[in-house]
Amino acid sequence: MQPVEIQPPSDQSVPGVAQSGKAKPLNIQEAPPLKTALHIKAAEYWLKLGEADQALGELDALPSRFWTCGWAMKTRIAAMGVLRRRRDELTVQA
Repeated sequence: MQPVEIQPPSDQSVPGVAQSGKAKPLNIQEAPPLKTALHIKAAEYWLKLGEADQALGELDALPSRFWTCGWAMKTRIAAMGVLRRRRDELTVQA
């Protein structure tokens, strides 16, 4: 059986994460299982809604072996960046 290449959707721009020029295709062995992928995608949508806490909650629900998955890690970094900016804004206002 030949590995299948999975291309990420083009709407995966996450605030705070630099986008590469060309997406690296994933083969089926590298792609996370569907349940895991849905949690990561849900986290991305929470970020788009401005809910970084909810996004981190979705990522925390992942099994620990997927925490280092590139997609999950980029989403976590973006969520943490949003929370950091909010904290800094609150500090400046105080």
